[in-house]
Amino acid sequence: MIRSACLAAALLAAGCASSPSSAPVGPIDYDVVCQQLENSGKASRALRWFHASAERRASYEQVFRLATERVGALARGRAPGTWAVVADADETLLDNSKAECADQVQGVVNHDPNRWTQWVLAEQAEALPGAVAFASAVHSLGGRLIVVSNREEVPHRAATASNLAKVGIQVDVLLLAKDRNDLDKNSRFRLIEEVGIAASRLPPQQVLAYVGDNIKDFPYLSQVDIGDPAVFGTRYFLLPNPVYGSWQRLPMR
Repeated sequence: MIRSACLAAALLAAGCASSPSSAPVGPIDYDVVCQQLENSGKASRALRWFHASAERRASYEQVFRLATERVGALARGRAPGTWAVVADADETLLDNSKAECADQVQGVVNHDPNRWTQWVLAEQAEALPGAVAFASAVHSLGGRLIVVSNREEVPHRAATASNLAKVGIQVDVLLLAKDRNDLDKNSRFRLIEEVGIAASRLPPQQVLAYVGDNIKDFPYLSQVDIGDPAVFGTRYFLLPNPVYGSWQRLPMR
């Protein structure tokens, strides 16, 4: 979802507002930082679930398998190149839990744009369970995979494209946020379905499915309006993310 703009805690909405100032970031060894967090005893329950649990793997595999079956059914009889699947990047296709480990072990609570950019440029995010097979299935069925992410056009585009390619996820179009304030994905969703993407020579596409980990990864939905629940599992496919999201400011009632 947003990691598309945010790693942490209090800032959200489909992304998060960044702090006005951000301290320089020193070197971080992402290969060992989750073990360091384990040794520190500071790991949150949510991050432990997301980074290490069997339940996360099973739920991701399940959702991507169901999405593949549904897209396969919807794609029958459609001409190749006329339809697409739209997916979020962070905590949907790419696993950023090592960046979360780095924040928790170093006691960072709020989103730090410098730390986030350091992580993105490191290109060390791994593919989430089922994501590679899903992307491959979309292409084999004749569709395009369009990624709509609140990562920023500058400076994140090249590293994001490279990281996705490294883990074996072929992306046809990557639509990123113009800046930290461009966190509403609906204008990009409209571009795909109603206008087309001139820079990619892509005409308007019929979107057969949306996949994401945040309610705002789906057109016009929000924490106060989830639309028709029957659309989930038939056109919208929602993945679990207990670590961060637009739900963080919801009051407990």
